[in-house]
Amino acid sequence: MTAAASGIIAALFASLLWGGVTRTVVMSPEIQVTGAFLAVWVPLGGTVIACLSRRRRSPAPALGLRLTWLDVLYGIALGLLARTAVGILELVSSGRIAGFGVRLDPPEGLLLWFGVLLAPIVIGPIIEEVFFRGLVLRSVERSTAAGMPGRADMAGRAGTAGRTDSERVVAASIAVVVSSLVFALLHVAQTTSISEAWRIGGASLVFGLAAGAVTVLTGRLGAAVIAHVVFNGSLIVAVLLA
Repeated sequence: MTAAASGIIAALFASLLWGGVTRTVVMSPEIQVTGAFLAVWVPLGGTVIACLSRRRRSPAPALGLRLTWLDVLYGIALGLLARTAVGILELVSSGRIAGFGVRLDPPEGLLLWFGVLLAPIVIGPIIEEVFFRGLVLRSVERSTAAGMPGRADMAGRAGTAGRTDSERVVAASIAVVVSSLVFALLHVAQTTSISEAWRIGGASLVFGLAAGAVTVLTGRLGAAVIAHVVFNGSLIVAVLLA
């Protein structure tokens, strides 16, 4: 939990700091975009690596790093459902769906391949899901179970082992909500206006809850990563093809 909290604080600070730098220093769009992603990825990825470096066994079981064909199907369905849910909420609250009907000339070179395609559709989903649903969610779930009265020593050693079904549901639910709120907070920190903060924060929260739920239900990160790819990719495709 301490490591996860440190990673979140570092990512928030780095993101806000980079935002301030880009508003005061003249630099190319390529550097601005690359720096914005790295400001988040380096603290999150560094935290995961630091935590896993202390483990003698494979990190895959600890973070749920598995992907099955069923996860691919779950992920595609969940990503589309989450994007649809966010679209409905945006339509009800503002009368329009962000990205849809907006025609933009696609950038070229690094801005296109990295800033529009590779970063938000491939790299970002992997790093963010490993951190938020792999590290944060599981840490909160274990800590919540350990703090429950009775059999705390057993829960502290083996996560939710030794807990009743209802206790495991409570611990998992709290973990899903907390990881989703933190996930949304990090995305809000990168916005530049109140309306954008509400829109991106709400969308991130909806997706975070969905990704957290499927992670808890399957015990794997595969479906959440695929859903994240589809969730981000569907919006980008809609904008590029408008």
